[in-house]
Amino acid sequence: MENLIQPILSKESEYGHNKNDVLPLSEFLSLLAKEEDYFKTQRTNTRLMITRLRKIFYDKWGWNTQLIRKAAYIKCRYQVKIVTQLPDEKSKTGVKKVKHYKDNKYQPKYRLVTYRKNDRAFKNSRANQVPEIYKNDHQDVLLPEGYYCDIAHTLAGLDAFNNFQVVSPLPPFLFFLHKFFPHADSNIEVTTWLGDIATTAADFLFEYLSKNKTALSETTEQKYIDINASASDMLGNIDAYAINYLYKDEVSSKGRRLTEIMEEYYNKCCNDPIYRKQRFKIFSKEIGLELNEKENNFSNEKQWLKKYTKQLRTTTAFMVNSHTEETFKGIVLPLKVWLKCYENVLKLELLLKIFLESLKKLL
Repeated sequence: MENLIQPILSKESEYGHNKNDVLPLSEFLSLLAKEEDYFKTQRTNTRLMITRLRKIFYDKWGWNTQLIRKAAYIKCRYQVKIVTQLPDEKSKTGVKKVKHYKDNKYQPKYRLVTYRKNDRAFKNSRANQVPEIYKNDHQDVLLPEGYYCDIAHTLAGLDAFNNFQVVSPLPPFLFFLHKFFPHADSNIEVTTWLGDIATTAADFLFEYLSKNKTALSETTEQKYIDINASASDMLGNIDAYAINYLYKDEVSSKGRRLTEIMEEYYNKCCNDPIYRKQRFKIFSKEIGLELNEKENNFSNEKQWLKKYTKQLRTTTAFMVNSHTEETFKGIVLPLKVWLKCYENVLKLELLLKIFLESLKKLL
């Protein structure tokens, strides 16, 4: 096995992020609570609020058309645009780069989030301004125990749990035929850990093609892992599974504010080492891994790798398609991925293996 590492816990902020912009959990949950309060009559409709909160960070760009179709009709409080150029310097604090390639070269677009005109709280006074919760990538949160966690990933995972579907490029009226076409079995996995690993593999491919099919160095491969599947992202993904498991009836219905559930969960993780460790066992079980506690490994690892290498390949094909300029190449290149034309470049099984090795150390 190469010397690559899949990070899951880290006390350093995400690759390329400024740690001074990161909010402690209490401040981030306070901002989330204000978003709940905006929808005063719906703030204890936990299932609905998960979608509304998720859409602050993840909306458009395939989320409504591919990943969480059932929640597409729910309107985000803010105006969300995907743009090729930023309107002004001020907007830089309120955008995230959207991965996009043209001619195999990284040419990002930007996700711009601003207040709508006639916002109920501020009317027109903040129209086209960026909300505080979205500035400077505030979704990367510092937990009480000192680890970084991307809670937007947690929100995305919880929303997918509440709106489960198979991921397929087929239109809704042909969805019943999805088994005969490339598809991923679970949008929960694609919106969380599997999607992040697939994005890493996709970047391996684009880097390889842009460098005239030169093999990537281990340093470059680790860089793309750290960017696309950072410890912060992966912990947020894992927490989605743990919160859904521990609070299943509450997060899928009405009755309690999501911020109250999250505050309770993270405070228990901070104060109880056994509870903190439990999240990793829950996650492992939920994705089909059978823990052999005596030997601290997974008894079905071989079968699991076989299944998920296939799932990862399909998900990587989808990521390549979504990140490619919409031309003929945007169809051919993903098809080649699905047909196993770039296995040595993508290193799908290796990426899954290093993920499992990191998980074992936390059980």
